[in-house]
Amino acid sequence: MEWEKLLSAERFVRQEGGPERWGRSDYDTIICSTLFRRLQDKAQVFPLEEDDYVRTRLTHSLEVSAMGKKLGESLFDRLRREKKDPWFQSHWAKEFSDVLLCAGLVHDIGNPPFGHFGEYAMREWFQANLNSLTLGEKRVTELLSWGQLQDLYHFEGNAQSLRLLSKTPYLGRIEGFNLSYSVLASIIKYPVSSEDLVDDNNPRHYKKMGYNCAEKQLFSKVSEVTGLDGCRHPLSYVLEAADDMAYRTSDLEDAMVKKVLTLSQITEGLHRYEAELARSGVREETKEQVGQCVRKLHQLYEDELKAGGRKPELTAVQRWNQYMQKIMASDAVNSFADNYSQIMDGGFQGDLFEGTVSGHIIAAIARLSEEFIYTSSLKIKTELLGRRVIESLLGQFMPAAVKYDTEEKMTFIERRTMDIISGFYKSMYHGEAAGKGRRERLYLRILMVTDYISGMTDSYAKRLYKELFG
Repeated sequence: MEWEKLLSAERFVRQEGGPERWGRSDYDTIICSTLFRRLQDKAQVFPLEEDDYVRTRLTHSLEVSAMGKKLGESLFDRLRREKKDPWFQSHWAKEFSDVLLCAGLVHDIGNPPFGHFGEYAMREWFQANLNSLTLGEKRVTELLSWGQLQDLYHFEGNAQSLRLLSKTPYLGRIEGFNLSYSVLASIIKYPVSSEDLVDDNNPRHYKKMGYNCAEKQLFSKVSEVTGLDGCRHPLSYVLEAADDMAYRTSDLEDAMVKKVLTLSQITEGLHRYEAELARSGVREETKEQVGQCVRKLHQLYEDELKAGGRKPELTAVQRWNQYMQKIMASDAVNSFADNYSQIMDGGFQGDLFEGTVSGHIIAAIARLSEEFIYTSSLKIKTELLGRRVIESLLGQFMPAAVKYDTEEKMTFIERRTMDIISGFYKSMYHGEAAGKGRRERLYLRILMVTDYISGMTDSYAKRLYKELFG
């Protein structure tokens, strides 16, 4: 892979007067968009959260964007110093880091209401109910292609991000946000289709799909222009690291504010992990460094007690998060530089934190999150409500959407149901379906509903559910 191609400013629709520089143009487009603003009312960890201290998808995305930009600047300087590629000697860090600045803002833009729980709810609804939908005398599952069915059964927020950014009309333009290929490529964490996952045509063992059948042509073009040849964009690893840095540390802080996690539980969990590490075959130097990170939290707490701080436990964790983020940033940059050849050849497996001190701390935090945060009754109650909301909305809109824009007779209720769907999403469907065959149009009508529901904020989805079902 070559940086000249990887950081291409080209877009899938050429703008009048030639392509603008991607940095400023993409950034302005994103932050002025409705989809980006909606992230302020989408869950990061705690759905339907009224406490304005706790992070939303918007504040999380802003943090990832900021961290990604800093990582990009540090990495550029490191690669330039080590003369990894002549490209770094004749270009500026801004060209490198601005891609991460923009990619960080939109990496979660396709996530449905109620966080990852919403993704599971949509997948499971399709798996349980799609076979019962009919058009004429045939089941929908008989009419759709294998790949189209797998897209629905494996609904994925990452793939939805690519879809919304490329297909959502923006200021009346049918080409959507029309972001640069370099930004789009950087958010594709899993460069495989749903068919590849199911058919085991996945030699790099990606866990999820990265694009729908509807975006296959766009994915191929992104891959061609940026020279990826089916591999991950090198900056996608940096974006992934920034995402991990942001949410792993902030989840602890938010959970303490919500009183589902205490400082003693955090320290006990870190000590348990440290004890297990001591009995493993990990290098002694790594074990000692992990121990230093654990002891640092104790030290910061003692400092806060001595200073007479108002919230010594929370403040200690906040300060420790900043301390760990510096270590994580260093580990990510070092890992990228050390594995540069493999990353650029497309042969790198795993993530930038694997085998590092940061990787061990992240693993310890992940355990704590599973034990106390993600399984807390406070979180589960709202998520179960969210699941009911999404299942009910899909059950209401999907049968009507299947018949919409066909010769099939619709009931009065089905026609009124389609009237509720925003004209925004209907125009998106009609623009994309023009000239397509029966199967493709059916698939796109189903995606119209998933676009509509996944684009909702948590509060709007809940409000619409109450209005429709009482």
